Amino acid sequence: MTKYSGGRPGFREWIDKQADPGWSLMPLTHITKGIRAEDIIRTGNVRVYKDEQITEPTAYFFYGRPAYRVSGDGAVKVEAACPYCFVFDAGLILKAKSIHAFDTGAFANRLYKHILMDEMDVQDFSLEREEKRPNRLIARVFPSMKTYFDGGVTKAATPEKGADAWEFHARAYLQLLASPGRNEPDDRICSIEIVFGDAVPLEGNLKAIVVPHTLWSEDAKAPWLEELNKKGVEIAPYIFVPLRHPEHYHALLETTVRDLYIRWEIF
Repeated sequence: MTKYSGGRPGFREWIDKQADPGWSLMPLTHITKGIRAEDIIRTGNVRVYKDEQITEPTAYFFYGRPAYRVSGDGAVKVEAACPYCFVFDAGLILKAKSIHAFDTGAFANRLYKHILMDEMDVQDFSLEREEKRPNRLIARVFPSMKTYFDGGVTKAATPEKGADAWEFHARAYLQLLASPGRNEPDDRICSIEIVFGDAVPLEGNLKAIVVPHTLWSEDAKAPWLEELNKKGVEIAPYIFVPLRHPEHYHALLETTVRDLYIRWEIF
């Protein structure tokens, strides 16, 4: 079988047919549980790590969208188990190790196998390190940057109209976005993944962090968040009421990030 360094070029050629929309780059997001968020803040960086499927230590972010879901069983009882979202300056993408059209972890776990052929490699969907391709991909697929942020796959280009029959990977990607059913992968199928090979320092890169309101209110503030705030990092709280499902808190977190973007005039 023919091997391509960096994956087959067809998907990138399809993206590059889209003119640069002239949009500003979107911030990068990194979501984790509160227990780990405190570690990140105290150490001053998002560390790289090695998992079973990746041979080299890496750190994973998403382009614009707060897409990652924290794992857990049942209702969230305490703030340490809540999702926290670090929002990084858009320019950080220039230091990325790689960029992909979707969540590569889900690809590795074969969550896309109902659409993507076994012969298709994850690198076939690489955007390489070209920082203009994320916005080109969004403009190729969605009517607006805000639609991408909202995960509006019902408004995405259809496989038949969005790509020609010979553009195999583009067709497969659009079919993945259009695939219906309650057991389909979540909105990470349309979330552009940004991968780093080195630890990402908070200093000079972090714009904001989204946290439960019980850590940042008029009555009480976490000391380690106060230290961040003194350095110019915005602390954006969402309402935490115990014993809700993790998806409930993720929805509140996403709304808070959207409000930040509107105020920052991202879209």
